[in-house]
Amino acid sequence: MPIAGPRPVRDAAYMGGVFWSLASALLWSTTFVTARYLLSGNRVDPMTLSAIRFVLGGAVLAAGGALIYGPKVFRVSGKDLLQLAGLGLFGMVGMSALLFLGQRTTTAINASLIMQVCPVLILLAGLFIGERVVAVEVVGILVSLAGCLMVVEVISGGGISFQSGHAAGDAAVFLAACCWTVYSVWGKSVVLRVGGFAATLWCMVFGAIELILLWLVLPFERVWPTGGTTWLVVLYLAVLPTAVAFFAWYEAMNRIELSLLNVMQYITPVATIFLAWVLLRERLTGLQWLGIALVLAGVAVTGMKRRSDG
Repeated sequence: MPIAGPRPVRDAAYMGGVFWSLASALLWSTTFVTARYLLSGNRVDPMTLSAIRFVLGGAVLAAGGALIYGPKVFRVSGKDLLQLAGLGLFGMVGMSALLFLGQRTTTAINASLIMQVCPVLILLAGLFIGERVVAVEVVGILVSLAGCLMVVEVISGGGISFQSGHAAGDAAVFLAACCWTVYSVWGKSVVLRVGGFAATLWCMVFGAIELILLWLVLPFERVWPTGGTTWLVVLYLAVLPTAVAFFAWYEAMNRIELSLLNVMQYITPVATIFLAWVLLRERLTGLQWLGIALVLAGVAVTGMKRRSDG
């Protein structure tokens, strides 16, 4: 049997997909660190940061999408636009504002690990639309839940306690994960109709508009970014972990199998832990390290089972 010769075109596309997948995972990890830096020092408020993030990020993504994919990316029916506007409220407004609100008081590591529970929440939400859950997935859910409780210090060496020093922030991030779950489950049908990139782009555009309206009418203390360093970090957050990371995700999706793409996203919390340790001096106890391992193991078990069935 002859040895197959090299397939440079396919191999180049595959390696390109791995590159884009790695890029999206690493860029998303910096979201938690940059947001923690900006919000813990009250350099900007959560609503203002969310609005700037999606106004600028949405504009960059729209310009890049039009340049690369052409005007067809904007062709969406009126019915789909209504659903995308609703999805923007959950996936962009609710997720981002609540995540940033929580990051005022909780750590970047906690925020990244709590958001990793999204695949488990999506699985549970699927029960309400008739999807089936098997025993191994239930095990994955329970393992992730136990790990998450260790990370946020509800389960500690002293037993079970709900008096965590950053419980309010953790709760806000968990609500952000719930918003992302609604966005993911509710958005399945429209993504199949218009495509993932177009759906994300329109949700980001609608989210930016909705955030501007809420920024104008809601009563809260507005803290506008000041100073060159603060604005550089804000612009970084708006462009790289937002517009470029979403573009990278969909470029990777077009080149490699979804199973590999999803597994590589487990790099995000690992990179967040490293960056938070180096840049923010965040530290973990031994029990929290165990919790991180349990969260990732539970998500992996749940996700891999679901992909093998799909």
